[in-house]
Amino acid sequence: MPEKQGTAKGYLDKLVVKAIEKKNQQAQNMANKNKPKLEYVIFSQFDVLDTLPSKNGKTTVYHLAKKGNPEKQVCCKVLNEGSSELANELIINEASRLEMSQHPSVADFIKIGKEFDRPYFMYQWIQGESLAEKMARHTPKGFRHDHIAWLIYQLSGALEFMHTRGVCHLDIKPSNIIVTESDYVKLIDFGAARYVGESNTYAEASMSYASPAFIKSGVAQPQDDVYSLALLTGHLFLGAAFGDAWTTQLQAKKRPGLIPNHVWKLIKDVVNNPRQHRYTATSFAQQLAKIDTQKFGADVSAPLFSSLRNADLVLTKHRTIDRIQSGRLRYLEASLVLCVVIITGTYLYNQGQPEWKSIVKSTSSSSSLVSTIKPAQTASFLAQSPWDIEFALQDMEKDVVSTAPYREAYEVQQSKLAKLYKNYESDLNEYEGSVDQLPKTLMSIRHDLVVLREKLNSDGSLFPYADKALTETMASLNKATINSQNIAAFGGNQEQRLVELILDGKSDVADSDIETAWKVNQSRAYFYSHVLPRKVLSGIDASIEKNAKQHYYTKAILEAEAAQSFFGNTPKLKAKVRALKVARSEFILFSTVTEQSVFGRQKLHDSLADLETNAPKKFSEITEILNSMASDSIDKSHQLSKPARGAIAIERAIRNYNSESRG
Repeated sequence: MPEKQGTAKGYLDKLVVKAIEKKNQQAQNMANKNKPKLEYVIFSQFDVLDTLPSKNGKTTVYHLAKKGNPEKQVCCKVLNEGSSELANELIINEASRLEMSQHPSVADFIKIGKEFDRPYFMYQWIQGESLAEKMARHTPKGFRHDHIAWLIYQLSGALEFMHTRGVCHLDIKPSNIIVTESDYVKLIDFGAARYVGESNTYAEASMSYASPAFIKSGVAQPQDDVYSLALLTGHLFLGAAFGDAWTTQLQAKKRPGLIPNHVWKLIKDVVNNPRQHRYTATSFAQQLAKIDTQKFGADVSAPLFSSLRNADLVLTKHRTIDRIQSGRLRYLEASLVLCVVIITGTYLYNQGQPEWKSIVKSTSSSSSLVSTIKPAQTASFLAQSPWDIEFALQDMEKDVVSTAPYREAYEVQQSKLAKLYKNYESDLNEYEGSVDQLPKTLMSIRHDLVVLREKLNSDGSLFPYADKALTETMASLNKATINSQNIAAFGGNQEQRLVELILDGKSDVADSDIETAWKVNQSRAYFYSHVLPRKVLSGIDASIEKNAKQHYYTKAILEAEAAQSFFGNTPKLKAKVRALKVARSEFILFSTVTEQSVFGRQKLHDSLADLETNAPKKFSEITEILNSMASDSIDKSHQLSKPARGAIAIERAIRNYNSESRG
């Protein structure tokens, strides 16, 4: 019975909540009806030059000109009468995301208004032509490579800025990109835009350009805009002659003739890995900006711009070399280098290195061959990648005797590395787990911020200062998330990703990733063993020099001695400590005799001792100078009837030190 009562009470509570919501909605609708009609006010101030209804029927865009000032033209997007609460929310969201994304390559936001019966927002009217219109005019062919690269570079700057602000556009397509009469690129229509990490079941993205990862998850990520950018790039090279067939061509394995080879590889890297391609909008554009001058010279494709102002600042022109010619050149270079190495190496090895002792019993000829293998040759052999070593050993496996030193050295090396890995395996797994978890944690926090922002906005509690603070926080968090994803791509667990690549038939990509990771980690090992210690020592030297210049000699000496405890008692550090002690002694003694600072008896004694210990040849010379200066000061003090305390202290200190040290 109590359970039934609880169920009934819950049902009644829901009815009460719905009744309250309905009443509030009716009150809001009544209040809106009492507000001035939006079109009446707008049309009284502006002339309507064009009306553009939306495809979904929820909004209308008016191209307006200010009455009495026709040169001042704007666009005004208004919510149609009778639209739902969802449509109301969407137009406000679109305006706020456009406002957050202000960039030279984005349409200028002007204002948002809620003072009339329906919400609206105004933005810049752009005089120019959309990419869709340009493509329709040039249907037989695609566009010039340098023009495409310049357009994508401008567009990528806007997208990169938006992504750092936590916004994804999600509707990159030709009709949403305007090329102005001054050859600038402007991105418009933020109706599909979402905050990074935001999930929304309602979206207006164009299916032809939308990332499949976004369509599947409904969660916005910066990689989704890069995916659309890659498809747009391919479409611009192919042109509009094939209708929608261009999408099929970009999904195919065979490269279309209109797309340069390196551009095709770039596009396929993104299309085949919608969320794992590792490109930002800017890095994608930078790769695209490499122009093949040989191909470009014969280019008869259509132009996008009337002039490429400033394009030479970002476009990198190079000339491709015929594959056969390139191979011959590489072969010739390799042959020349090999000859130099063999001649130089033979001389140096025979002159300066001990012979490698044979480690296997063999015939005299084989033994003679093995004995010629030098330690440096073995070291060079072991410096190769493991797969290169194993390939070399397999290639020479018939000649067991001659390869025995290499094989044994490799086995010893691998055995030691295996033990090292075993000792640190748990630490490595823990590190990889932390690296993999970091992007997920940051994305979760970002999602919570998106939800909080929407909640505050819907409650009317999102005041301007709070909105600004949230925007800045989300922008910083977005940068941190992107950085953490880049770190995870190199430092995280790659097992599952490599499995998927191999099963998808991308063994070459998996092989390349493993090889790159190995080289990076080998470089990192060298960095920690050689580069980092040098940098640390350089930093310590800088601190020592800074303290010495400020006459903080004792602090500088302590720092040098601390460096000795880490780097060892190297000749350089020993000399530095000696020089600092001499400099400190000279500073104390000469400061005292000139009375800039008069030091105590023990300090003067210790300074003389340090001076004699660390610079015995200078000791007599400096003490003579000090005695002479002290004598002059004492004589002057008699004339001025002013005691020379410093000079007297120096004379006494030198006399006492000499009597103590020399008996």
